[in-house]
Amino acid sequence: MSDFFSRFAALPPYGVGALIVLVLYAIQSEVRFGSRARSMHAGQADRGSTLALSLASVVPVLGFALAMRANAPGSKLPDWFRHAVVSGLPAVAWLGVALGFAGLALRLWAVLRLRDRYTRTLLMHQEHDIERGGPYGWVRHPGYLGSLLCLNGAALASGNYIVLIASLAVTCAAYAYRISVEDEMLVDSFGAPYADYRNEVRALLPLRRSATPRVPRGG
Repeated sequence: MSDFFSRFAALPPYGVGALIVLVLYAIQSEVRFGSRARSMHAGQADRGSTLALSLASVVPVLGFALAMRANAPGSKLPDWFRHAVVSGLPAVAWLGVALGFAGLALRLWAVLRLRDRYTRTLLMHQEHDIERGGPYGWVRHPGYLGSLLCLNGAALASGNYIVLIASLAVTCAAYAYRISVEDEMLVDSFGAPYADYRNEVRALLPLRRSATPRVPRGG
């Protein structure tokens, strides 16, 4: 036990901050309202997207752990990895920690807004409707944006640009797939109302789209 705490204390302060972000992210991922929201049962509409997200999250977590051990005594990591140091430390690393905590707050806001509709896998229920309040008035998928900020914030806080590049590439690809699958499911379920919502509100960027003028139809 003392060896565990000594390793924790050996981390740089920003490393401790990023580790706290990852621990809180893991805990928050289990915060679900209702058994259906917590269920790991993936319907046909999920199309493997939940598995893709789970696998993608391993990259920044493992990369962060390796980066924190890169310069430890007896480290056997290759020089190309140990020397891939992000410039601007420690300020850049603290920026990563700040992004991680912002992601936690955003993700929690999304969960509290949807409550039992915030499911672990892609499922549709009869009581589902289109949420436009809270963070959903600014982005269609605030929970995913929060996760991206947490995971890539920790990758940035690792201080290793290889970890950061790998994390951005894998997590962005996984969440892009998840969003395309989810949007397709929601358009199939809600039809034109969700298609209009998708045209008005961006998936991840909190920037309003300009209204698309409607073309009048002839009689």
